[in-house]
Amino acid sequence: MPGGTGDFASFVPAIRSVFLRWERLRVLYNLALVAVVLFPTGGSFELPEIRQLPELAIGAVLANLCYLAGPIVEAYLTWLGLRTRWVTAALFSGGVLVSVPLVYMFGFAYVLMNS
Repeated sequence: MPGGTGDFASFVPAIRSVFLRWERLRVLYNLALVAVVLFPTGGSFELPEIRQLPELAIGAVLANLCYLAGPIVEAYLTWLGLRTRWVTAALFSGGVLVSVPLVYMFGFAYVLMNS
């Protein structure tokens, strides 16, 4: 760690606040992904069929595992001394911008495999 082992005690509360902030953002993240699933064409509402639920559940778990990259990267940047709200906003926005196309591709692959 930068500055020696004595910094660890002051680092833990900072990392805790990073992860708590990201857990609050997880709600917004999941709402964005649910919107992509329920409004796949951008305007028309489509409720998934029962047979799609296992694939959607797997996709949701994978998306939330990928979501962990955000708080981990921010924790590392905090450790390096780059601690600002802009870092959180940039990482979150970038993650959502990557996740939405992945959700579409996951759904497209599912349709291709089951048609």
